[in-house]
Amino acid sequence: MFPSIASGERRPVRGPATPVSRRRPWTARLWVLLVLAFAAACGQGATEVPAPSAPAWLQVRLEGELDVGSQALLERAVAQAKRAEARTLVVEIDTPGGALDVLWVLQKQLYEAESAGVETVAWVNRHATSAGALVTLACKRIYMHSAGTIGSALPVVVGPEGLAPIPDGAVREKEISFLRSQFASAAEKHGRSAALAAAMVDPDAEARLVKVEGETRVVSGAEYDALREKGADFALVESLAASGKLVNLTAKRAVELRMADGLADDEGALFERAGLAADARLSILEKSRSEEFIAWLARLTPLLLMAGLVLGWLELKSPGFGVPGVLSIACFVLILVGKYFAGLAEVPHLVAVGAGVVLLIVELFVLPGTIWFGVGGLLLIVGGLVLSGGDAELALTEPFARDHLLSSTFQVLAAAAAALVVAMVVSRLLPKTPGVRRVVLAHAAAAVPGEAVGESRVGPGAVGTALTDLRPVGKVRFGALDEHEARSEGPHVDGGARVVVVSNDMGRLVVREVAS
Repeated sequence: MFPSIASGERRPVRGPATPVSRRRPWTARLWVLLVLAFAAACGQGATEVPAPSAPAWLQVRLEGELDVGSQALLERAVAQAKRAEARTLVVEIDTPGGALDVLWVLQKQLYEAESAGVETVAWVNRHATSAGALVTLACKRIYMHSAGTIGSALPVVVGPEGLAPIPDGAVREKEISFLRSQFASAAEKHGRSAALAAAMVDPDAEARLVKVEGETRVVSGAEYDALREKGADFALVESLAASGKLVNLTAKRAVELRMADGLADDEGALFERAGLAADARLSILEKSRSEEFIAWLARLTPLLLMAGLVLGWLELKSPGFGVPGVLSIACFVLILVGKYFAGLAEVPHLVAVGAGVVLLIVELFVLPGTIWFGVGGLLLIVGGLVLSGGDAELALTEPFARDHLLSSTFQVLAAAAAALVVAMVVSRLLPKTPGVRRVVLAHAAAAVPGEAVGESRVGPGAVGTALTDLRPVGKVRFGALDEHEARSEGPHVDGGARVVVVSNDMGRLVVREVAS
């Protein structure tokens, strides 16, 4: 059995003591040297262990006009920051502004990033005017180029003569009221002056710098009047925003009034002020070609919508399924893809439009004449396109969002009306155009040159041959050269089948397949 060393019991050493006593000092010294050498080696290795890496961060540049491409870019940046577990998202801003609907989405994206634990830092390099001012205020920290400015966010409309103020009235008051509350809440969220932020967007808002009980702060016109009525001991230092004028702050003034956290003329200064490590930056995101393409699609949405409707109508007037149908589908796909990647359209919107298309196909080719499938399909398509242009949930609470939803509805209806006019013109021109009239179904009354509408020679009981499939519309031949557009009375009719005319109402032929 091995002796225990846990008890600490000392046992007498037997045998000659002198030799043992001579060996022990050398053994002990040897062990001490080995221990010291090992400790020194460990210590040297410890100094070579690298310090923990600095927290990762990401930078995104919002430059030029803010549009749906900017929405897609910021959405990509926020998603990448979350995926890489970046601690900070630096938003470099140099913009004259943009559309109000884009502004609200950008603000919402920044708040979602902050809720996910990503600190947002705005770097104004060099201007944050109009919508850019709210994007800046939505960030937790703000640093500005010494030559930068922030403010001047009065909403305007684009007319034939360029930019113009919104005319006085209920619409102007609603939009300014909405923006005023958004600016004020964004400033309050991060400890900045709500009164000064509101004065950036509302020319009637007042902001004054006062000294109350030894503390200097910015108050609104209403707060200033309340101090006077209470007889509080205060002193007016400066009037920052007189009635009728918008606030536009220089970088230095913004820092003095605590609307910005500091000055940063270059990236090095920004890294130092914001406490960011240059080697911890993951990447710098800029607007890609795909995001520029999305912005381009948004500008062309009304034209794409109108083209899609006209081409869809031409497909119905053409035998079989051909180029017009493919182009019509492509137009609607481009619209929805652009809205989806811009963050406007969601999966339910895409499903609604897709289901509407399926119902229209059922109405036209599977169960013609049922009507309800066609009506339901049209409602789903129009509803999906309208709702993809605005936030339906927000529209229930915010007047600005309701106006935007109405604007999206008007855009769809206006495009549909324009498409109807174009279709009527095209229906008269294409049958007379060489090289095109053969693929377009001419009206039955116009199939015979010189024949007036409603005077077709083909009457009920006439027997002919289906030149194309009738699903439910196609071409039918009577005799050797007499070709007409016709509609199947019931199920679809295959090309080559014998048909009989059931009715001829103003040249519109309705036929039925003849049983063989």
